[in-house]
Amino acid sequence: IKKEIRDLIAITKKTDSGEIEEVDASAMTKKAQLDLLQKSLTNEKNEFPTTDSFGYEKSFENYESQVKSLEATIQKSNQAVEDQNKSTESQKQAIQNQVATLQQAIQNYSEIENAVSSGGGVSQDNPYLSQYNSYQAQQATLEADLKNQKNPDETAKQATKSQEESLKSQFLSGLASSKDSLKSQIQSFNVQESSLTGSNAYDNSQSSQILTLKTQALSASNKEMTDLNSTLTDLETKISLQKQDDQYSQVFAEQTGVLHVLPDILGMKKIPIGTPIAEIYPLLKAETQVNLTSYIPSTQISGMKVGQKVRFTVQQKLPKPEILTGIIKQIDSAPTAFKERNAYKVSATTAINAKDLPNIRYGLQGKTVTIIGKKTYFNYFLDKIMGRTS
Repeated sequence: IKKEIRDLIAITKKTDSGEIEEVDASAMTKKAQLDLLQKSLTNEKNEFPTTDSFGYEKSFENYESQVKSLEATIQKSNQAVEDQNKSTESQKQAIQNQVATLQQAIQNYSEIENAVSSGGGVSQDNPYLSQYNSYQAQQATLEADLKNQKNPDETAKQATKSQEESLKSQFLSGLASSKDSLKSQIQSFNVQESSLTGSNAYDNSQSSQILTLKTQALSASNKEMTDLNSTLTDLETKISLQKQDDQYSQVFAEQTGVLHVLPDILGMKKIPIGTPIAEIYPLLKAETQVNLTSYIPSTQISGMKVGQKVRFTVQQKLPKPEILTGIIKQIDSAPTAFKERNAYKVSATTAINAKDLPNIRYGLQGKTVTIIGKKTYFNYFLDKIMGRTS
């Protein structure tokens, strides 16, 4: 009996502690998955052993995608900067090589210029040595022409010297003009080199941007964890209060018997404290006193009195009808309303004998017959003929 009543109470409490505990269990599972998300973000690797049902693993995968996209973008940008810098350096190196070549040419011209002006020597690897040799050959020709003259006078000597000076001046002028041209080229190359500027704007913000993404993700998860902890605290408080209320919902039967749940209780989601929910009927055994309840239409209640006998025939498929005979103990003074008509509640009692006991249960339905008076067959048929119904 105790267990059956407790089962009933458990059903009525399902919308209270049962649902709260289910929500609490779900929240605890959600918190465990949120912990895995925070661990994954901190360690920068997937810590989920299995796919979760709250979408936290997907959140971490989205974070990873953002990080990879950021890394790819910055890498592409820095590669472009590096390629540009390499191209600029290559062009600068080419210009510097050209300038070095021109400067060497100027030095070579200067060596010849020095040899012409002061009689210095010219190295054999000087690329302009042939020009210098040509100049010397012209000088030698002038001197040879002068020596070939017999007794040259002063005028001839002066003319030869003047030619030598003119040749020297023209040759030095040509060297100077060549050097000026080379210097002009060097200046032009220097201008080109100065216009070549490499981009040093490497993007070094990858670490800081990834840290920002991680901080934002952790901040969002921390806020959700705070809200979840608040929810769990609230649920634990409700569960604790519900458990305190549960002690008032425990029902214990004071005696053994048959549990009969009251019809008004069935289907109720909540039962107020103190509401009767069931009755304990005595165990049926030989000589047990039971109630026979009948509802007699108002048209047939006349003549029924307390103390009269009632025959109750049980509606069962038995080889022999089960009939109980009782004594009327109470007749309601006011009728009970039914759908079609009013009826009076009549209560009778009877004792169950041993032979009837196997076929008797609480709640059985059947028909009742009440003897309200006696008459002879002659008087019965006389009343029928005369139209008397009493």
